[in-house]
Amino acid sequence: MFTKHFICTVAACCLLLLVTACQQLSLPQGQYQQLNNDTTLKPLRLSLQDNRLTGFTGCNNMIGNYSIDEGSLVVSQLASTMMACSEPIMQREQEFSTFLQSKPKVMFNNNVMTLRKDDAEYQFELL
Repeated sequence: MFTKHFICTVAACCLLLLVTACQQLSLPQGQYQQLNNDTTLKPLRLSLQDNRLTGFTGCNNMIGNYSIDEGSLVVSQLASTMMACSEPIMQREQEFSTFLQSKPKVMFNNNVMTLRKDDAEYQFELL
């Protein structure tokens, strides 16, 4: 009896772990503002709503579709306005746009979304 109960308990725990591991991360929808920002530049902003991502890069606005796949943020069809700004802002904008399209890993904890790929990391607070 003990062995049968033990086996059933272990099987139930394994099933729970499997189901939990297969669940996709879902990000809270809303407005996000960059935390780890160079104070000389305006913070980056993102908005997530109904699988649409919009953002402000300090000069231009961007829009695209997003999904979460195996813990990565997948951004597609990213488009941007084309205003000219100072070189540091334009460089940061290009780097961030490329970063968003590189399928960074995404984590969400305590109202902070962290996006990470290789050595690059961006943190955004849910407002």
